Amino acid sequence: SLILGFLSGLTDILPVSAQAHKAILLKMFGSEVEPPIMRLMIHLATLAALYYCCSNQITRMSRQLKLAKIPKKRRKRPVDMRTILDFRLLRTMIIPVVLVYLLYRKTSVWNTSLNWIALFTLLNAVILYMPVLLPTGNKDSRTFSRFEGVLMGLGSSLAIIPGISSVGAMNSVGSLCGGDRTYVLNMSLLVQIAVTVLLVVFDVVMLIELGAGTISFAILLSYLLSAAAAFAGVFLGVRIMRTLAVNIGYNGFAYYSLGLALFAFILYLQA
Repeated sequence: SLILGFLSGLTDILPVSAQAHKAILLKMFGSEVEPPIMRLMIHLATLAALYYCCSNQITRMSRQLKLAKIPKKRRKRPVDMRTILDFRLLRTMIIPVVLVYLLYRKTSVWNTSLNWIALFTLLNAVILYMPVLLPTGNKDSRTFSRFEGVLMGLGSSLAIIPGISSVGAMNSVGSLCGGDRTYVLNMSLLVQIAVTVLLVVFDVVMLIELGAGTISFAILLSYLLSAAAAFAGVFLGVRIMRTLAVNIGYNGFAYYSLGLALFAFILYLQA
């Protein structure tokens, strides 16, 4: 439970697919799927950790949006237009994410198929490596177009396919559009909050459909341990990504994804 929870949280933020890691771990643990309540609690812990890590950005946006609603003559301080532009770009990014995630349950059939996961993890490696071919830009919400915002949102929504990282794909698309790495990462973390909310909704629906089953104190304790480990994993993942954004970027994870795809394919052949 600790291993599954920690790696779920960590790989939800690092540009390597959390679903691919969970499928491989479950296969090694002799299981096909994680219990619905455990999945829900891991996602809730991930959501709480993301909110904690992004709380400064969320608070700043909330304050500036409230300030913008006050008539100009009554404002005690000017509106930070850059923060307002950040919010508008974020809203543009989230719209395609919500629309694409309506197909989530159709793609979830691949979640336990190691051959498909190996193929999509290989695709994730290609997506992560693509920004290496182009120079890094410095664009932010003041220079990104609405179309580029939609493209980044679509990049994030690729995570409905197991094996592709939401944060990784969005950062790669943002880099290809000429975005500043640190800025695109911060926006992708905010988009990831929306993605996690959608996953929580799907988890609740599935829990209602399948039921919780028999739950003992020991089982509940293991679920709580998974959630706590997931929170720690997300927190560590955010720190790692913010450090890499300033320094060397994420192309090293492309090679990791390549190795993970090979490992998943070997497990598939042994099954």
